[in-house]
Amino acid sequence: MTILGKSRALRGMALLALVALAACETTGRPPLQQAALENGAVVVAGPSGYCIDPVTLERRAGRGFAVLASCQNLSGGESGAFVDPMMLTVAVGPAGRSGALPAPEVMAAEAGQRAIAGGGLRDGLSLAHLAAGGNRVLPEGDPRYWRGAFQLNGRLVVMALYAPKDGALAGRDGAAMLQAVRARITALSPEAVAQR
Repeated sequence: MTILGKSRALRGMALLALVALAACETTGRPPLQQAALENGAVVVAGPSGYCIDPVTLERRAGRGFAVLASCQNLSGGESGAFVDPMMLTVAVGPAGRSGALPAPEVMAAEAGQRAIAGGGLRDGLSLAHLAAGGNRVLPEGDPRYWRGAFQLNGRLVVMALYAPKDGALAGRDGAAMLQAVRARITALSPEAVAQR
């Protein structure tokens, strides 16, 4: 699948995730601290205070998907500390034939958006700060949102971060959050564990 196809699929999955997030409290399923995708090749988790919504978790051959949000929100206030609100999607799939990491400009163009300041390539993480579209995914969200991509264990991991209007994570802090999530995923995944 091309990056363009992945971008469109991500938007569709994010919209489905919103429906599932809204239903999360009624399912009675507690949020997860981490989840293994792609037969354990990529272990998804967030920084302290953020959990995975079990309703949105998808594990299929060749791809995986998870949504991270505040543990407190996902548990209906029963667990987790107060953290900045956000919804962060993580999609995992094959790295592709070229094995090249998508450039920030490519991610912005494929999303049909204009990149704004703050993106770039940082230590193997491609970051794109996009000017518009976040509020189409997150109700009452900020139009600005972030995309990030990195490779791990032969897979491409694509993230999208949506935050409330004028929230810190919609601005400069979003890049740091994507870096923190990438660091957590990398630390928990098998290749990183084997190197310790």
